[in-house]
Amino acid sequence: MTQIGEEHCSRWGGIPQGKLTEFNRRAIGLLCRGFGLGPWNIPVNWARVKWGSERHTKFVTSGHGLATWDFNRLTQLVIGAHDECIRVEISPCAFRYLSIEMWPRAGREGGMAERHPTIEQAIAGYRRAARQQ
Repeated sequence: MTQIGEEHCSRWGGIPQGKLTEFNRRAIGLLCRGFGLGPWNIPVNWARVKWGSERHTKFVTSGHGLATWDFNRLTQLVIGAHDECIRVEISPCAFRYLSIEMWPRAGREGGMAERHPTIEQAIAGYRRAARQQ
């Protein structure tokens, strides 16, 4: 795992630093890379993020640009989640807002709640299932 340095996007002054864990910083990095924006441009109320622990982070944001192609933020978020072994769940939260929750996974092997496939494994699984229909 890469060491998170002083220049990391999670160190931006608009994010409360007191309770951030290493995983919270990884989650912020994934969100920023997924949205293709710095944290100052992502519509998140950083003071209200549920930082949880090393096991969970929950952001609330608008779904603007969360798509597979134009603005491709959804695609970038999915690819990043697979690359970084982070489970991402998106669900409705309030009118015009979505919850983006993240949980770390230990690696590529283990039980359902421990592992996370590579993007290549996920694509292969999708294509296998599509051929069976």
